[in-house]
Amino acid sequence: MTSRRMQPQRDSDVLSQALKLVRRHRRMTRAVVAQGMQMALRTYDRFEAGGRSLNLDYIHRFAAATRSDPHAIVMAVAVGSPELALRCADNKLVTALTIGGQRFNALLGDDIAGLEARPIILAVCAMYDALLAESDRQQAATRWLENGVTDLAQVRPAPGR
Repeated sequence: MTSRRMQPQRDSDVLSQALKLVRRHRRMTRAVVAQGMQMALRTYDRFEAGGRSLNLDYIHRFAAATRSDPHAIVMAVAVGSPELALRCADNKLVTALTIGGQRFNALLGDDIAGLEARPIILAVCAMYDALLAESDRQQAATRWLENGVTDLAQVRPAPGR
């Protein structure tokens, strides 16, 4: 099996795509987002077009204006997947991971440096496996409900007088 390597995207292109995906998902215009970020439309347009270097302040302002996950936007750039920003816009997955990291840092402090890679990898894999299992359960419940509604509709008498 041959693997196709994708051309690496520029960070600014990934950021631009992520911002557009989130803004459009929220059905917001560029002007409304610019106003929410308290900046001129022209400045916002350069930001959304990827015409500036990665600006964390702008990303956090954008996330506040669009009620999305600022940490997912940054991670979307880091992993080269603008879709990640959209996928986490509502559930704030990457913000939750970041909060967990902040709390872990506060609890363990310098002892973090002494942790070996193996238990870290196992813990991270276990967490993602648990989230994957939860997603499977949610999808199964949705399918069950949809099938039940279909079954009910088939046995319901035709409406009439």
